[in-house]
Amino acid sequence: MNRILSSLAIFLGLLASISASAGEIPLPEHPRPDFERPAWQNLNGTWQFTFNETLGRSAVSAKGAADFDREISVPFGWGSALSGVPDEGDAGWYARDIVIPKEWEGKRIFLVVGASDWETHAWLNGRDLGVHQGGYTPFEFELTDALIGSEVSQHLLLRADDTPDSQHLAGKQGYGNVRGIWQTVYLEARPDNYIKSVHFTPDIDRSCVHVEVSLDSSASKRDAVRLHFPGGEVPDSIFKLRNESAYAWDVPIPDQHLWTLDDPYLYEVEVALEPRDGEHVFRAEERRCNDPSGHGLLLRSIERQAHLPPADSGSELQS
Repeated sequence: MNRILSSLAIFLGLLASISASAGEIPLPEHPRPDFERPAWQNLNGTWQFTFNETLGRSAVSAKGAADFDREISVPFGWGSALSGVPDEGDAGWYARDIVIPKEWEGKRIFLVVGASDWETHAWLNGRDLGVHQGGYTPFEFELTDALIGSEVSQHLLLRADDTPDSQHLAGKQGYGNVRGIWQTVYLEARPDNYIKSVHFTPDIDRSCVHVEVSLDSSASKRDAVRLHFPGGEVPDSIFKLRNESAYAWDVPIPDQHLWTLDDPYLYEVEVALEPRDGEHVFRAEERRCNDPSGHGLLLRSIERQAHLPPADSGSELQS
């Protein structure tokens, strides 16, 4: 019995330690390892919070630091134990101060929200940044024109409205409501023109990968996209750009190292829009799959539900 109690005490101590560290920056890793830029700042953690519409609207009008009546742990939806806020309202206000690093001066600054249910409105220093509707996909607001400089406190305010509506998509049954912000929130610095998306389509029969890249705006003829493979398996590929914003080309893959269950090999790729002193825009990992039997592969993965404790469940997918 003493041994059981001792084991239980150790277990509870470990949980307390995990909770304490998670309380500082929950989910500190970059949420998109396939689209990670070097200049980013995680905003997970403690935010001011309120259901009180008067307090929220006053914060917008004041254009200064908010003085709300609660705190919430982002990115956990209110109503979940990890958020620290019970489900007592349909719309919640979030507030926190942010500081832009001096080395980000001259760049475009974006606020990226991994997901928020359902309608999310954003302000910075009292300036309206826009509205997003939807509860499942990432979205962003550009902060550049609303900033008052670097290395000073700036006042960020979000309102998430999750009022029930039969027209909104419903999630899984049995988990309860997921309300407000429920995925990682972060800041990101980007150059004037930047890579918006990149997509790799392996072509095993032709020993190459088809690359599709889209930019925020049309490139100049002096620009190029460079693909660098840090592992050295593939020579750098440089694609010279024209006055367009979308491009596609094939990159040969010599001596293909195919992904299998026994050898789950990944090609790591760094993609850069140049010339910019070789600065990498983000990293991407290309996954190649090969099943010699010709059958689908059974995959087992851990599903991250931000409103539940980490590593909450497993799921099986048939490809």
